[in-house]
Formats: sequence, structure tokens, C-alpha cells
Amino acid sequence: MEKSGQPTSLCDVCSSINISEYFKEEKYDWIDRSSGWVEADSSAKRLGLLRDICLKAHRCSFCWIVMQSVCTTSLLKETTPEALLKKETVATEPRECYLYSYCFAKNDRIEDESPYSKAIRIGIAYRAGRPSGTGPAIDGQIGDIQLLDEDSMRVRNSRAFFGRRIGPKVDISLANYWLDLCETYHGARCNEQGLGSNNQPKDLLVIDVKQKCIAKLPAGANYLALSYCWPTREMFQTLLENVDELFKPRALTAHWDQLPAVIKDTINFTLDFHETYLWVDALCIVQDDQDQKNAQISQMDRVYASALMTIVPALKTLDPEMACSGLPRYNPKVKVREQKVAIVQGMHLAVPFEAAFGVVDRKTRWGTRAWTYQECLISRRILFLTESQAYFQCRHSVFCEDCRGEIDSTDVYIAPGTNLWNPGALETTGGRLQLGFGTLHLTREPYATDERAIMAYLNYVLDYSFRQSTKASDSLNAFRAIQNVLCDTMQTSFFYGIPEKYLDVALLFIPYIYRPRAEQDKENYPLNLAFPSWTWAAWNCGLENSEYFSCITHGIRREVDWFLVCEGNYAIALESVGAPSKIKFPHANNQELGLLGSVPSGILPPLKTKTSPNENIEDTNSQTLLCCWTMVLDLYLPGRIVPLGSYNKRWSGSVHLAILNDEGKWIGSILMNELWVKAHPDRTRSYRFILISRSEEIIVDRDPDVAFFDTNLFEYRPWCFLNVMMVEESGDTARRLGVGTIHEDAWIQENPTKMLVKLK
Repeated sequence: MEKSGQPTSLCDVCSSINISEYFKEEKYDWIDRSSGWVEADSSAKRLGLLRDICLKAHRCSFCWIVMQSVCTTSLLKETTPEALLKKETVATEPRECYLYSYCFAKNDRIEDESPYSKAIRIGIAYRAGRPSGTGPAIDGQIGDIQLLDEDSMRVRNSRAFFGRRIGPKVDISLANYWLDLCETYHGARCNEQGLGSNNQPKDLLVIDVKQKCIAKLPAGANYLALSYCWPTREMFQTLLENVDELFKPRALTAHWDQLPAVIKDTINFTLDFHETYLWVDALCIVQDDQDQKNAQISQMDRVYASALMTIVPALKTLDPEMACSGLPRYNPKVKVREQKVAIVQGMHLAVPFEAAFGVVDRKTRWGTRAWTYQECLISRRILFLTESQAYFQCRHSVFCEDCRGEIDSTDVYIAPGTNLWNPGALETTGGRLQLGFGTLHLTREPYATDERAIMAYLNYVLDYSFRQSTKASDSLNAFRAIQNVLCDTMQTSFFYGIPEKYLDVALLFIPYIYRPRAEQDKENYPLNLAFPSWTWAAWNCGLENSEYFSCITHGIRREVDWFLVCEGNYAIALESVGAPSKIKFPHANNQELGLLGSVPSGILPPLKTKTSPNENIEDTNSQTLLCCWTMVLDLYLPGRIVPLGSYNKRWSGSVHLAILNDEGKWIGSILMNELWVKAHPDRTRSYRFILISRSEEIIVDRDPDVAFFDTNLFEYRPWCFLNVMMVEESGDTARRLGVGTIHEDAWIQENPTKMLVKLK
């Protein structure tokens, strides 16, 4: 809010601008039709150097709000005026700022001519290192400014989508209104769990917040859920020794001081929200009852999808104790961020806070943890409580305290990246933004095409791979809820996080980031020994799973038959379809390898049929052997680094190595984790490579001079890339080390040996 001592006058540059005109219609904006993102065009109004704006901020109210906007909403590292001025004073490429305005939100049910149809915001764009008057003003957007609703009526005769003042404490009545809007107007997508009445969570324990005790959830009762991060210190939990006692009224009050503030606050918040039941994992799962715990973990998708709303305390801290210190803007002990408001030309202008997905990022502990990832994606509705404001996100909309976005229409356009934008709800872009890789949209409807299914799976696994957990064994448990949904929407069974239908694609992941995903498994990094080496869950680091082998945009062809060999001395044949392609195989001089359907009789245990097509196999078998009838070659990694052009920086944690044959010919390449390369300095030993599939293309957008084999010896053509897995043998089994590619002509010339490979 505005404070005494803030500037009220304007500098010469700002006094020459009629600010109100920028809130009436779009000025100098440009929409990227391919992405839907809004930017400034080359005619945007120049405000001057950012450094000069910072220097004038003490005497010019518009310069002050521009500076605060840059500190609050930009992607820059400088979040205080002092740090921003210091950075700009010494910058070798000073940034110039430009003024424009754009359509922030639009009700598509109202004619464009009506003032009620849309709200306009001011954008602050910049460019760096070029003289004035050269090139467009679109190096990027670094700020947003909104008009508060108390003045919007006289400027545009509407309050819809304009700014709103925020009080010192979260407005619970407003949050209740958001929930009511969602339940009333958003239809089946938000109000049906997509699970069916027979698939609600079973035997669910909850906290009765009125009685302050544990209770069994009554049939048909609503409940809230808490998604949070556990502290590292000991906290009170439900155990076999105390569970019976905790069912007694007021039982939790005896242990109140042993609970983290975030749980105590959420119990009280639920009561203030006029709900009776709350689900919190530490108290609603008997932590030392393994059978009950496993049953609850296996139905996490039902628990969060069935909750009326999930509460997420999202503090900007990575400290595990601070992250549990209470509900922001509910607990008065938790520090808050104030709203920045200035009076400019008689209007109250405010800096909108970031979008919810920008606030809840990897600078919050909640945004870095493995368990919270699935809790976010599965929940129908989330109430994010942050230091700045509350955000309500459902499967259709986002509402927040600092913007009046509550309308009964669902035909609404929201500018991408702004604080009402919902990246998981494509309707909020009015069809202007298409689902692409990176869009977090966990649908409950079956995917219409293989391409969509593959994109979704790779998207979630990639994003999840950067999350962290305390226990290495949690890598799959914390993904189980997402897997349960994908099992239905991808229409395939899963085993160890791998979709059977797209096995050939799922095996092509590359571990390349240093940071361990589980704190307790640093000794064996990057391998997580809790799982078989052929699943991504066994690799305790960030992954690359789509660009190297071009799995999203180009085809992957099945070349070998895959089987699971189980402890009961039987095998399960796996059905995989690869990834679709527009280019048919064979193309040009491609050759059939003839492995499919050629498994010799007697080398596998008896085959057993799964009891249901989408059965998750690891739920009924403790086997770990993935077998294939394939071809193998022993080849060399002499340490020759193959440049990847612009991708060298992208995969900086890895080394792209040449694969050579006995004669020293460069026949392929493999991207390996840098730590593994350093730990294996012997450049003379051979490694075993097994054929696993075939790619239509490798790195589609690579630089022209990037190659994966000696192009003087081997012809480039579609489908010439054989995907190979480098393995380390131990007895009659082998462990995955990495995946790469070898030209098909080179592979055939080496006369590979056919054999059954058992991966563990």
C-alpha cells in the first residue's frame, strides 16, 4: 500500500505520458501467435535507462512503481531497489525500459466494444546493450502494473479483472467464495474426481478439527487435504502405539506442542473455513503400520483428487524448519510481503504479484520435493498460501487476492504468465495457447493419440526427476499417484515407473544433472540401488528424456522382443508400440534386422498372461529382470568428445563420447554422466552394447556441424540410428550404464552376436 514519504510528483519523461490511456486500450503490444505470449512491439514508448529510473524513483511516483514492478515481477535476480540500482550502475550493457499495454484478461462472452469485456495492464519491456532507436523493444518483459478497482470504474467503467487491495491477513471469506464459484460454474472437470463412486479412497482416516482427534471419514463427507514438507526434526505422528488413543475427543490437544506450526495452523484454518475434516499424512497414516501405509500410498491419487481442496503453504525458503513455521498470512508470526501501490496522475496503481506457478517454484522447499509434485497435479483445487497473497487454482481457473478475477463465465482469456493464468487449464487461454511439452495438464481423459500420451509421460517424468526426497526408496512411491492416473489415460500397464506400451521410448532416458534426488543416496550417485538399473527411478538425478532421441516429434521403432522374468519362474511378454512417425520404415537403404518374433524356444521360462491389460506388474511381482532377445557388440570409448554445439551448455553435466570399433572407426555416440566418465579413466577397455530400438532422428534442432558418427563413412538418412544400451555384465545378468546411438550400417558390418540379455 502507499505510504507517507512516497513521491507524488512526476519526472519530465513520465509527466508527458497520459497513463490512463494505457488502461483504456492496448498500446504497442504484439502477440506471438505460435506461443500466445504477449510482448512489446518496436514502437513501445521509451522510458529511459533502468538505472536512471531507479535514480528518479525517490521523486517520481511512476518511476517508483516501475522500479517496484521490476523488483517484484521480473525474472531478474535483483529483488530490492538497492540491489537493482547497484546492478544497473555497473552494468556493461545497461537496460533500457519501454512502456506498452496489453489485454490481460477478456470475457469472451461479451462483445469487444463493451468496457466489461476486458482489462488492460501496463507492461514494462526492456532491451540491453544497444543504442536508442536500434531494434525492437523486446529483449523481454520485466514488469507489470495494474490499475486498482477503486479507480477502474472512471477509467474503463468496469472492475472486472482490475487490481484489488490486499489486507494484512488472508481473506477466508474470499477463499470460500472462490470455492463456491468453482463448484457452481466449472462443471464436471472440477467437481468430478474422474474416479467413479466405487473408487473413492478406502479406509481413510482424517482429523476431526472440531473434536481435535482422529476419525474415520464418514461416507460422502467433504474434507480438506494438506500438502506440505516434513521438518527434519522429530514431530508427533500417528503410530500403532497411540492410534487408538487419538480417536478420543480432544486427544490431539495433549500433543499440540509436538506438532509443527503448519499442521496446527491448518487445523485451525479448516475450522475457520467451516469444514470439519482435514487429511494430513503424518496423522492420518499409521506411520509404522506397513500394510496400512502401503495401502494409503497406493491410493494417493484418490486421496488428493477426492479432497474438496488442498491447502499448500508455500514460503520462499528451502530451509525445512522454516517451511513448517506456519501458514503465511494466517499465522501472524510468518513474515509477509506487502503490496506496492502508488498514486500516479490521481490513479492508484499497484504491482501485481507473480503468477502462482512463479511463486511456488524451486525457491520454495515445497516446489523441490518429490511427494508434493504428485499432490499438486492430482488435486482438483489448491489454495496456495504465500507470503504475498492467497491463490486458488482449480482445473479451470486461478483466482488471487490482488486481482478481481471472480466472474461466473468460463469463457475467459488470461494472458499467459500473468497472475490469473493457469498453465494446467488450456481453457483460460481462449484457444490461443496450445498444449506443448512442459505444460502440466494431468487429464483424466484417455489420450487421443500416442503422441499425446508419450508427451505427457515424458513431461511428468522429466519434471519429477528434478525433485528431491529424503529416502531413496521413495522415488516410485512419490510418483505412484501420477502413475495410477497415467495407467488409465495412457491405457497401459506400468512396471517400475515404465509404461509397457511405450517401453521402447521410456528406456531412452539420459541421467545428466549432478544434484542427487535423494539425500541419503549420495554414496552411490548417480545410481539408486533401490531399483533395477533399467528404470529412470534408479538414477538419482535430473534426466534428459525427449530431445536427444527426439521422442516427441519423431519416431521410435521397436526392434526387439521384451520380457519380464519373475521370481515364480515365469515370464511376461511385453507389448510395445514405439513412437509414431510420418516417415515409413524402411526408408532408402534401411535394413530389417529380423529380431522380432525370433526368440528361440526354451531360453525363457513359461509365459504367463497378465490378469488385466492395465495391471501394474510390480504390484504383484517382486521381479527385477527385464530381458530381451537382441544383438550385442563389444566396442570402445577412448575418451574422444563429440561436440554438441548449442546443446553442450544445456547438458553441461554430461560428456558426449564417440563410440569406436576395433579399427578405430567412429560408428556412434553416447551421452554419459560426467561423474561416471571421471570414475572410469581406462580408455582401452571395451564395453558391451546391446540393441534396444531404432530412432528416426537424433536431436532435430542440432547445429549443422553436429554429427553422431563419421559421415564420410556412413550415410545419414532417416531411421539409420540404432539405439543401443551400454551395459556392465555380472554373471548371467547385466546392469544399464547408459544409452546412445550407432549407425545401422556400422552395426551390421560388425557382425553382432544374438543373445538373451537379462537386465537387473
